[in-house]
Amino acid sequence: MKPRPSSFFILGMLRLGATSGYAIKKATDISMRYFWPTSLAQVYPELGRLEEQGMVVRHDDSHGNRARAAYEVTEQGTEAMLEWLRGTEEEPLRLRDEGILRLYFADALPPSEQIRLVRRLRERSGETGRELREDVVPLGEILEQETGTRFPGMIARFGADVFAFAEEWFAKLEAELNEELAEAPEEPAKEPDGGQPPHSGASNP
Repeated sequence: MKPRPSSFFILGMLRLGATSGYAIKKATDISMRYFWPTSLAQVYPELGRLEEQGMVVRHDDSHGNRARAAYEVTEQGTEAMLEWLRGTEEEPLRLRDEGILRLYFADALPPSEQIRLVRRLRERSGETGRELREDVVPLGEILEQETGTRFPGMIARFGADVFAFAEEWFAKLEAELNEELAEAPEEPAKEPDGGQPPHSGASNP
């Protein structure tokens, strides 16, 4: 079976020092969840496939009564990884996000609710960008200082910059929509059914 992008994700994480399925999942949750989220249900089958293909070897790494396996990239796996890195074909760039999907169909909402949706997306972008700058970027800097591995930190900074741009973009859109709402003419008050003026309920003398 031809290796898939998920195969090279596993090989790359092993080369970075995450030697078990659990370690791969934990490292991914910290540093890669914004662009390559994964689950243990994906990690372990992929490790099994790579072992069958001779790209990784498994070693017993049990501690006490706790059984655990550690994995190591083979020469064949390293060659496959380098060939993939030098490749020139990538899948088309896609953005799949429920918030953006809601915004796409937001014409169905009244203006005030459109603004609330945009505000939520702005706040989410800002929060995500801050998480990257405060939590992930420093880890990338430590990794570079200790091992010389630079690009995980670069990608963290890239992500922080992308979400900073998104926050700014949503802020501008929010301001535009607020301005439109302020300039919109007020709708006349609707008369009660039948077009009759409101009745106080008092009886005529």
